[in-house]
Amino acid sequence: MFRSISLTLGQLGDPRLRSVLILSIGASLALIVFLTIGVGYALSALAQTGTEWLDSLLVWLGAIGTFIFALIFFPGSVQLVSGVFADRVADAVMANHYPTAPTPRHVPMGEVLGDGLRFAFLSIGLNILALPLYFVLPGLNLIVFYGLNGYLLGREYAEMVGQRTLDRMSMRTFRRANQGSLFLGGVLIAVLSTIPVVNLTTPVVATAFAVHEHERLRRRTVPR
Repeated sequence: MFRSISLTLGQLGDPRLRSVLILSIGASLALIVFLTIGVGYALSALAQTGTEWLDSLLVWLGAIGTFIFALIFFPGSVQLVSGVFADRVADAVMANHYPTAPTPRHVPMGEVLGDGLRFAFLSIGLNILALPLYFVLPGLNLIVFYGLNGYLLGREYAEMVGQRTLDRMSMRTFRRANQGSLFLGGVLIAVLSTIPVVNLTTPVVATAFAVHEHERLRRRTVPR
């Protein structure tokens, strides 16, 4: 895994990734703004009690809640951005580090967006269900959050990258054989996606990392 991290960071200066990185940063920023406005609007609607001091308190709490909720929902939503740029990032990584690997299939954009939306709804839904645990388990809430999102992101990025070269049966075998590594990789991506500013690079960095991890694990578990 550490080698995958090193290879990912070492290629960020690659011209083939630079333009994608700029585009993904812009798209991720737009996603954060959208989430912030959406969550902020929903919370501000609660500050209509008619009691001035209570409304003021709710506005302040809403501002804090907006930031927290946007961070909570971002890891799942960013998969939409990752999916859009996945092929370009993966092709650059494969060409540079794995030129002899099997030729990947082209994944239709409709399939990419469909998978991204499915994952986003699943991730946001599960995080909403877990919200009570985030607030009533101080000290353990981060473990719950990163554990849940680590599992989801590890599986989703593995499938996003794996579907380029593996069929469904092989992908299922691959996941079962590498559950621990995929989970740890997912946790790493989840942590990255909650660090302000740095999380704007998640679509490119996480996808490149997932490609390296997939190749490392595939060569260990899937016959050539």
